[in-house]
Amino acid sequence: MLERPGDVSDESVRDAVRRHWDPRVDEVEHLAVGWGAHHWRAQAGGERVLFVTLDPPTVRHTAASIEGAYAAAAALGLDFVWPSVPRLEGSFTLPLGERTLSVTRWLEGERPSSSTPDLPDLLGALHRAPVPAAAPVWTTEVDPRLSDRVRDRLLMPWDGPLGVAARLVLSEHLSQVAGWVREHTMLAQRADPSAYVVTHGEPGVHNQWRAQGRTWLIDWESLRVAPRERDLATLVHAGVATDGDSAMIRLFDLEWRLSEVWSFARWLQGPHEGDADDHAAFAGLTEELTRPHFGER
Repeated sequence: MLERPGDVSDESVRDAVRRHWDPRVDEVEHLAVGWGAHHWRAQAGGERVLFVTLDPPTVRHTAASIEGAYAAAAALGLDFVWPSVPRLEGSFTLPLGERTLSVTRWLEGERPSSSTPDLPDLLGALHRAPVPAAAPVWTTEVDPRLSDRVRDRLLMPWDGPLGVAARLVLSEHLSQVAGWVREHTMLAQRADPSAYVVTHGEPGVHNQWRAQGRTWLIDWESLRVAPRERDLATLVHAGVATDGDSAMIRLFDLEWRLSEVWSFARWLQGPHEGDADDHAAFAGLTEELTRPHFGER
């Protein structure tokens, strides 16, 4: 998130990290990076030591699923996984208010400007890995009644600074949303649990990191045991050919699109101030309603 959380102070984050992960930590600095979660850099004696994440509770990421995903990622033993650090007590996450706190070791590097050519090989190795016992299993978060819920939401007041514009763009695409929901519901019935593998869930360029002369996959909170096509839509959007089931890839492209539309719709219908995060939410809503569908250009 770009804005600081209004209900969690830097001091409370610092104290929690010091108590549960590294007693040397003496300073944290909020970082305006990423989307959905808040982040800080933790330092000890002027040295950058930890990257701190505070996740809100969502349908996609519950406290239990985040704990399971981070535990599973750490258990994979793959050399391109940058895992979370367990607490001194052993688990990987800590409740902080209604949110979930976690940390990784600080990794000096940079995000690549485009998806790494290594990604197909990294995903292949991930999908061949034994499934860790802690790994959560994918279930769709898209309600078959989602288009009705969107329609009901449009009947509510949209009074925030971006509410009128968000309501308009959503109204203009309501029939498309209904079609996407019907298609998603049909495709989800084709998923075969016997073929599920470990998937990252969001392996796009935003979760790739270049450091120490190599590419790492970071941010493992979306790890699920699922059809491997859950990760392959990223390759398709990058123009990389895959041997995945095109119907399943389309399913997960729809899964992402519809989940984002519903999340942003709720955000912008509710109270908001028009800050940087609100504008990012409006841009995200517009992008997901108007971008090419999988298989389209």
